[in-house]
Amino acid sequence: MQSSLVVLTILLVCLSGSVKAKIWLHPDTGLNLYQFIAKYGYYYENYTVETKDNYILNTVRIPRARNENGNSTSKKPAVLLLHGIWSNPQDFIIKGDSSLGFLLAEQGFDVFLMASRGNTYSTGHLTLSTDSVKYWNFSFHEIGYYDIPANIDLISNLNGNSNISFIGHSQGGTAFVSLAATRPEYRARISVAHLFAPVVYMDYSRLPLFSALKSVHEDLENLLTSLQLNKGILTYSPLVLPLAIMFCNVNVSTVHACVDLLGLVGPNPNQLDPAMLTVMATNNPAGGSFKQVFHYLQVAKSSKFKLYDYRSDNTLMYSTSQAPFYNLSSIDDIPIYIWYGINDYFSGVLDFKRLIREIPSAISKVVTSPLWNHIDFVFANKGKFYVYDEVINILKDTYDI
Repeated sequence: MQSSLVVLTILLVCLSGSVKAKIWLHPDTGLNLYQFIAKYGYYYENYTVETKDNYILNTVRIPRARNENGNSTSKKPAVLLLHGIWSNPQDFIIKGDSSLGFLLAEQGFDVFLMASRGNTYSTGHLTLSTDSVKYWNFSFHEIGYYDIPANIDLISNLNGNSNISFIGHSQGGTAFVSLAATRPEYRARISVAHLFAPVVYMDYSRLPLFSALKSVHEDLENLLTSLQLNKGILTYSPLVLPLAIMFCNVNVSTVHACVDLLGLVGPNPNQLDPAMLTVMATNNPAGGSFKQVFHYLQVAKSSKFKLYDYRSDNTLMYSTSQAPFYNLSSIDDIPIYIWYGINDYFSGVLDFKRLIREIPSAISKVVTSPLWNHIDFVFANKGKFYVYDEVINILKDTYDI
């Protein structure tokens, strides 16, 4: 179905005369996660993961290098990777041979790409449908408290590893921080963590309209709740890719507007290949809940990293009138590398520095590129040079390989 939409869109664009030259698309356009892995020559396994609160997730495992035979050991060091909000696991392999996921597989790691609840690849639940409000009643807290532990258990059951490594981008990092602060028994099973631009504090966010959203989020939440619309936001739509092909392919003048749109998270056109826009649009945005957004806005407005504030229902949820703090000072037993760029518009430099100060075992890693932004950690042309090579070296040192 997706490939048919691509072909139809190309025909419409050409017939409309909006493209004078022959249209060209990146050859990875239209590939889903599984097709993408297969195209690049990797063997993969897909697993269904059930969380303690009844969500059904999908996790993809790449257990060996491209040219490694099928008898590769199952005792390789495992690395669990978690994408950001509205994104999907393909982010970690989207740059092909220079992607972090494939590089890890080539360097002898057992790679697990998890998809958090509400994502295109993880929409299941034992009793609830994505059409229901109850299904979407989760934030980054539940992703950290339930989804990551379920995947840690999966890895342990598969290969017997009692300790794994974790890599999270954006909300993937936020979820890990919430896990580390609330579930020390699972934190103890992590050897090392690398968090790419983890969104925790946002006092110095430069996102457009962010200040306005902080001031009205309670009214907006009340409105959506009353209308029974407090569900998913930016969930996958098959219309996104055709629109991207029409307006964001490299043959049309509007491609510059698409680059500028992504620049709202911090402009860095030198690291964004415009030809990749249609590949990025193939499976993104991949969905999340309004509650995730509201939780971030609560943290941003209060400048305090706390569990979700249910306001008048806090006593019912927490047996206290105030939402509890995440105890970041308790995270002192595993190395957590916090990577950030100085051109990140989601969180500012001072926000990252504050987070690093408050986590005793945190280690600061500033990307040296002066324009490095929020999405460069997965989409940049030179991610391998600026970030991935060092991450892999740290992981290899951790496991003495």
